[in-house]
Amino acid sequence: MKRTLPLLGLSGVALGAAWFVMSRRRHVLRDFVTHRFDPLVMRLGLVGGRISPWATVEHVGRTSGATYHTPIYPRTYGDHVYVPLPYGTDVHWVRNIQAAGHCRMQLHETILDLDEPVIIPASEHPMVPAWMGGALDRSGRSYLRLHVLDRAPGEFTHHLPAPATARTLDDEHRIEFVHPAESEDRQALEVG
Repeated sequence: MKRTLPLLGLSGVALGAAWFVMSRRRHVLRDFVTHRFDPLVMRLGLVGGRISPWATVEHVGRTSGATYHTPIYPRTYGDHVYVPLPYGTDVHWVRNIQAAGHCRMQLHETILDLDEPVIIPASEHPMVPAWMGGALDRSGRSYLRLHVLDRAPGEFTHHLPAPATARTLDDEHRIEFVHPAESEDRQALEVG
């Protein structure tokens, strides 16, 4: 009995630590992809091209009003685009699109105007087999479904450099690239 209680206590601590590490891993991976991988593939121009499996979604920030470009991995089916959400539904680009109700996407040298954003479970995705939909639903897999309003040939003309952030200057969607150090200098001048 004297050895059982300490072993149970150690087992509880080990299980708690394992749970904590596993719960944080998703955030660590998401942060790495958001801050390191996405800017790299955007800067190298690997997104949205003729043979690229990735597309670029253009969305406007909910509070900042800034225009952002995020690489995604979409699939089209009929008049809809389906985007897997491996990091869940609480990521900024998904919330921005839901708040605005529309976005634009560059896919294979085509600009798609999209609206009607709806998050659906895997079982409602038309390209997921029925026998697999239930298992994916239980694992928490979901998709963002967007309706295609219009298709036009074209490309987004700018890609973000690594340390810069983009801000919309006016309704023409011109982008100003601001280095973080310059941004701090501007704020200091405005305050002082």
